[in-house]
Amino acid sequence: MTSARELSDRLCGASSGDPVWVDETETLDRQALHQEVGRCVDLLVARGVRPGDCVALQLLPGATLFALLLAIWRLDARAMLLDHRLTEAETGSLIRLCPPAFHVRAPAGTAHFTGRSEPVVEPLTGALPLPEQVCLVQFTSGSTGQSKVVGRSAASLDAEIDRYAAIEAMPGPDDRLLLLCSPIHTWGLVGGILYGLAVGLPVLFPSAQHGGALARAATALEPTAIFGVTTHFDMLGKTADLPRLPRLRVATSAGMITSPAVAERFLAASGCRLGQVYGSTEAGVVTADLTGRLPAPSVGRPAPGITVRATGGELYVRLDQNPYLVDDGVARFTDGWLRTFDRAAIDEASGAVSILGRADSVVAIGGIKIDLMEIEQVLQEHPDVADAVVTFGSVIEAHVAARDGLTDRALAAWSRERLNPLKAPKRYYLQEKLIQTPTGKVVRDRAQLLSAFREHRTAGVDADRGERRPGDQ
Repeated sequence: MTSARELSDRLCGASSGDPVWVDETETLDRQALHQEVGRCVDLLVARGVRPGDCVALQLLPGATLFALLLAIWRLDARAMLLDHRLTEAETGSLIRLCPPAFHVRAPAGTAHFTGRSEPVVEPLTGALPLPEQVCLVQFTSGSTGQSKVVGRSAASLDAEIDRYAAIEAMPGPDDRLLLLCSPIHTWGLVGGILYGLAVGLPVLFPSAQHGGALARAATALEPTAIFGVTTHFDMLGKTADLPRLPRLRVATSAGMITSPAVAERFLAASGCRLGQVYGSTEAGVVTADLTGRLPAPSVGRPAPGITVRATGGELYVRLDQNPYLVDDGVARFTDGWLRTFDRAAIDEASGAVSILGRADSVVAIGGIKIDLMEIEQVLQEHPDVADAVVTFGSVIEAHVAARDGLTDRALAAWSRERLNPLKAPKRYYLQEKLIQTPTGKVVRDRAQLLSAFREHRTAGVDADRGERRPGDQ
């Protein structure tokens, strides 16, 4: 079984002048990576990190963060990844779920990926003992509620890297990958950072996360592949001056199902068809259609080595061991099968998987089952709706990212024309943008959505739209 130290050695590779990470300021090569990993090993040892300790990393994504990750594994310790954008309260909540032995931050972070930062290592008390095989601790996105604590072994990460390598059309050493998604979460971390290190694929990074910066990076860095989430491809598709990218052959989204409208805009803007990957923090990559050959809602065929089944209309994934480190009282893993809580269908002939929504998106109203995802799709067809999440409290509610002066009354009229009266939302909460998780997923938890709406209304953002209930009038 692969150890953390062996995984680190594989990813570091031989010291050379080959490029590892590239941004708009400089290129970091293998030799520089080795030097940075060595510096981080010395720092951790000096602060008392020992084999088996869990070290929480909370830095801006960059060379020092991932050198620290490799250094921790070189010491046969465990790494916990925390998003640098979390508030103190959010950070404290996650740390209490699974207390680490050390917390590493960089008060003066660098603004570009290839820059080095000066981390501060803080010892903590009351660390939670972890299973021996765990080398990486992650937290699920929390888009539907409380984050879950997931532990990955070095062997599972090693196998996932090889799984990516076997996926059809996956970029290789001769490619250049522009990574737009968060590199500390599963899609960007394993599919981008770790896979890139393992196979010698240069990974490119934009200077910022807005449409203009993404377009500049796509032009200046000349990628042959782009990995991101729906938000990134939506921004690129709407960038009026996005030039054709003649070298681009793969553009793939993950995190949530990309709407046909976003895919069509990106194709028109870039000339490249948008693919889809489906996976989870617990299982890593599950299915892939990197080049977008299959129409939505297909998310491609299972990746090599992955076994799935659809039982009761829900997707289950075969795993060797329970990925959860903390029991939240929900039966998520039983007899070697991970319950995804996603409704799915598997094509018998091709094996392709279609994701049809969340299992908890079907509610019963007046004795009739209603799929909230169907209502979302109707709302998202409106030209002035950027995004929509439909929830159910006492009635059906629509949380909408609206533009160009769209009002709740106009949207209610649109819904009534296209939906059965039982399905049409009774309450509309319109604002400029819906809250998202650090991975770019739109939050689907009703309490969080309502709280965010009220905060925006209190602050005076779109106050004239208000919290109206056209269906109740």
